[in-house]
Amino acid sequence: MRRDLYKCTYCGRGDLRLTIDHIVPKARGGTDSWDNLISACTICNNKKGDRTPEEADMMLMFKPFKPSHIMFIKNVVGKVDEKWKPYLYLS
Repeated sequence: MRRDLYKCTYCGRGDLRLTIDHIVPKARGGTDSWDNLISACTICNNKKGDRTPEEADMMLMFKPFKPSHIMFIKNVVGKVDEKWKPYLYLS
């Protein structure tokens, strides 16, 4: 959910209760992987049901991805010290 900025990947809302959704449902061979799991509000998750986004006519706002170690460091530490940015490939 942190990767998805605590917003629904379908509608973009961040003011509703969020769940984790499998883009390709587990019952249809979907895996528990970074590129198949997204944050979804309960409304969108229920609307999508046991279908793919294409079948449910629901577009993803962005393509899910595996966070990098740099993203992890920024999320855990909060603010990255300016002196470290060259070493983290952020400058």
